Amino acid sequence: MLHQQYVSSIVESCTKDQSYVIMLKWDAVKEVQSKLQKNCELIQQIGGIIEKYQFKDVKISFYKTGKLMLTNVNQIDTLLNELFK
Repeated sequence: MLHQQYVSSIVESCTKDQSYVIMLKWDAVKEVQSKLQKNCELIQQIGGIIEKYQFKDVKISFYKTGKLMLTNVNQIDTLLNELFK
């Protein structure tokens, strides 16, 4: 799968709101950030550390420490492949 070159681990954090925590591979953080900037709508920047995006119905929080929090996800693998293409 395409996203495996960027993702270290995927953890489902809440089934109620279909949310996931994605740990990124450290050497892929900047590339993932640029893909999010290209493919998503930036909603908010917080202190130069967190960027919040919207992609279709999915809310994405990108942490420069190498973490993504995704909410309202139907199919995680499909979504990650769309985000990172």
